Amino acid sequence: MYIFGFGSLINIKSAQNSFKNRELKKDDLIPIRIKGYKRAWNALESINFENIEVNGVFLNIQKDENSTIFGVMIKVSNEEFEVLKKREKNYSCIRIKKEDILNLQLEDDVFAFMTTNKEKIAKVGDINTFIPSKYIEIVQEGIKNFSKEFQSDFDDILKDFPFPLKSGNYSFNDPIQNQAAREAKNHNESN
Repeated sequence: MYIFGFGSLINIKSAQNSFKNRELKKDDLIPIRIKGYKRAWNALESINFENIEVNGVFLNIQKDENSTIFGVMIKVSNEEFEVLKKREKNYSCIRIKKEDILNLQLEDDVFAFMTTNKEKIAKVGDINTFIPSKYIEIVQEGIKNFSKEFQSDFDDILKDFPFPLKSGNYSFNDPIQNQAAREAKNHNESN
């Protein structure tokens, strides 16, 4: 089975944190373009910035029949899929139809994690709500490993942010999610 990564999972170092039993190689992150979705800054998570609890906003995808986006496809085992479900616990697991993948012919659909719960959708103007600067750095570092076309697909989403940015290291407040993401380790080492 395959999963579609569109945010931190496009960064091989960040993705590696969810794959304990194998070392990911660049070829394991297969660039794909899908139709019918767009990226949005609206996935809301409770995070901790140096002992201060805030609402963190992360990339999400949402249906948009007129849009296409790039991301990566990663082959996963059932065990790895279960770890990713913990890492992405506030996202719904959705199925992207193989016909909606524009640059590859696949035999199976691809799974992705998308925030659909209205309580977990950030709204512009929400108080105590920030986009972590470290998360932006993870995405920016990840796209460097792909084509110019892939990189330019992120241009709009990586400028003119709809929420204020917050610098510093962060971790998820949910201990199971934090362990699955290994955010503290990842973000401290990414500097």
